[in-house]
Amino acid sequence: MTTFLSYIKETVDQFPSVSIRDLVQRVNGANRVYLVFVDIIKGFCETGPLSSKRVNEMVAPVAELADQLLNEGMPSKNIVFLNDDHPANAVEFAAFAPHCIRGTAEAEVVDVLKPIQELKGVQTFKKNATNGLFGVNDQGQTFHAWLEETFDKGESVFIVVGDCTDLCIYQNAMGIRLLANEKNAPVHVVVSKEHVRTYDLSVEQAKQLKALAHDGDFMDLVFLYHMKLNGIEVVSSITHA
Repeated sequence: MTTFLSYIKETVDQFPSVSIRDLVQRVNGANRVYLVFVDIIKGFCETGPLSSKRVNEMVAPVAELADQLLNEGMPSKNIVFLNDDHPANAVEFAAFAPHCIRGTAEAEVVDVLKPIQELKGVQTFKKNATNGLFGVNDQGQTFHAWLEETFDKGESVFIVVGDCTDLCIYQNAMGIRLLANEKNAPVHVVVSKEHVRTYDLSVEQAKQLKALAHDGDFMDLVFLYHMKLNGIEVVSSITHA
């Protein structure tokens, strides 16, 4: 008898790949494809109490994907960064150790992505919560408002990449999906297994730290499945061909 957990694993393992060209063709042009970087910053990838080598594994594939999309004709103005940028007294620190405090190295985008962040028209929304819908850019506009303006321009594809699969990726991909549903907007939200990752904290480590254990493989599996269940297109990878 197939258990539910084995069914989830089998389902996720069978997710197909999708090509950039297919995504572009769906919306009749690369100008309707958007790339959303979620929390690919030093405080989760390189340094600080919430940094993770496991999370850092997705940085190189994400950088390569960004280059491929730009080479395929996606305008740089279609790139969005959603970055944690907390005040020192952030309420969120009651649940998570202090991290990515405004003005520190932890709040910076990883070095390999900084040239992309500096391209003309790229949007950076700084957020004080795992969900970035109410994050604000340099012009004082919320990500929520920017999304609504973008939806009004026609059918679009949003590729969401970064970390963590079960936290910020889940909440922000779902935020885009649910806002599109509410507005009845023709939006494709795509999440690729290859381009997202979450952290791992064993039971033994959790007991030592007096924290909650967090199995990275399990959380990746369940939340990828749950995003698929909610209408997000979850794929194994996004290929160039």
